[in-house]
Amino acid sequence: MRSILRPVNSSPVKAGTGRVIILLKRAVGACPLLLVLLLVAGSSNSSNNSNGPSRTASNDRASTVVAPRKTDWVRFGFDPARSGVNPEEKTITTKTVGGLHKLWSVSLPDIVDSSPALLHDLEVSGKTRDVLYATTKGGSIVALDAGNGRLFWSHKPYGPNITTSSPVVDPSKKLVFSYGLDGDLHKYDAATGRETKSENWPARITKMPETEKGSSALNIADGRVYATTSGYLGDSPPYQGHVVAVDEGSGKSEVFNSLCSNDRRLLSYGDCSSQLSGIWGRGGAIVDRATNSVFTTSGNGPFDANSGGNDYGDSVLKLGDKGLRLQGSYTPEDYRRLQEKDADLGSVSPALLPEIPESKTPDMLVQGGKDGKLRLIDRKNLDGNGGPGHVGGALQVVDSTGCGTFTQPVVWKSGDRIRLIVAGNCGLASYRVRTDNSGKTSLKLDWKTDDGSTTPVLAGGVLFAATDGNLLALDPTNGRHLWSSKQGSAGGSIGDIHWESPIIANGRVYVPDESGAMIAYGLGK
Repeated sequence: MRSILRPVNSSPVKAGTGRVIILLKRAVGACPLLLVLLLVAGSSNSSNNSNGPSRTASNDRASTVVAPRKTDWVRFGFDPARSGVNPEEKTITTKTVGGLHKLWSVSLPDIVDSSPALLHDLEVSGKTRDVLYATTKGGSIVALDAGNGRLFWSHKPYGPNITTSSPVVDPSKKLVFSYGLDGDLHKYDAATGRETKSENWPARITKMPETEKGSSALNIADGRVYATTSGYLGDSPPYQGHVVAVDEGSGKSEVFNSLCSNDRRLLSYGDCSSQLSGIWGRGGAIVDRATNSVFTTSGNGPFDANSGGNDYGDSVLKLGDKGLRLQGSYTPEDYRRLQEKDADLGSVSPALLPEIPESKTPDMLVQGGKDGKLRLIDRKNLDGNGGPGHVGGALQVVDSTGCGTFTQPVVWKSGDRIRLIVAGNCGLASYRVRTDNSGKTSLKLDWKTDDGSTTPVLAGGVLFAATDGNLLALDPTNGRHLWSSKQGSAGGSIGDIHWESPIIANGRVYVPDESGAMIAYGLGK
């Protein structure tokens, strides 16, 4: 499909430069070397696109003024691994965050119970815009002007119940994908909203939308869009959590079912007698380029793989990124208790740690859960037995000071230090990832606050977390509060929240709330 989106180029050469050069000649006098250096600086040229710094120019300057690099936030968690860290943010920092204030707030057609996505510098209706995309609980996709909240376009695929999914945008900046209540993945032109309809589009994600929903955020990587499914509130069967990988061009898909995993199809009513293993952690499918794998975690449901069965309830699942073939699994020893207590392991998706070369297990993940535990796991050998279907095998199990975990952790590497920041229903906690001289890696509590929040994110060295009626900015090294949307200078706060969480890009913070609003904070006008 042809797109009208085009990068916008800025020209650093402006009228009047010659006059400035004459003045410079007079000023430098007998310093010709200085003049040469100034002329070289004034003749530089650059393109304003997503792969390089954005530059602007003034009519009365001989050189360009370098603006902070602009970036896109194309998916929940920022990157395919859902680290929750935007490393490109330079405008909002620990020194400037205190100046954040509300720029605008708009009422949406419905609640956005998730987080938005953002593209910068798109040509929309003949003008260059930054555009926000959000999926509402009612299944609508909305595109908003990020500058003022004005609605550009929207679509509403009709179907039963709700979704708490988030959209994804193709990094090429041409396409946006959203889950609809009809059980399909829909594909739209990012600028015009025109939907692709062909043999495989919209792409089917579930054949049982009355009892099976898209709960988690969509993901996108290497030309594939990933969606996961779960049940609705009340756990009314039939539903079997599964992962679907859809080729964003052809619309052809691959499927892995956490129950009846030997069946590679999208399941219909009556196809699988096993029930109640939903994939509903906010991160859904986590893409790991280090191991060429996709990780996800199932919730309650039967587990019988250790006795030759095909059911993987309450399990971390490692799938090949092509074909979604099961490569490994981790199931805790107390999986039966988790099922009986409704203490889903899959209340959170895996958090992938960066490679630690000095560790005996350099590639690891951390898995939380409703049971208030954090489990450190070798993601190259999840259960320690070299293949799926076994029980146990975690490298470390610690009590989470955040209690039950329902959010995606932040994984932040700053210099040689790696921190895992977890939001639980009774506080925020940061854990230092430490490796001793013997090569053993472990988690150690670094700091804790009482700020219960939704999924936090980090940008510009600042941690942002949304709580009921308040958006907080904290120092991620010690948990100290740096800014609050409740303070008088902020110009107004947010409403209550459920799954809603913020994104931060290009000097602005965007967050939806349970009142059906989308709110923007920034440092400028």
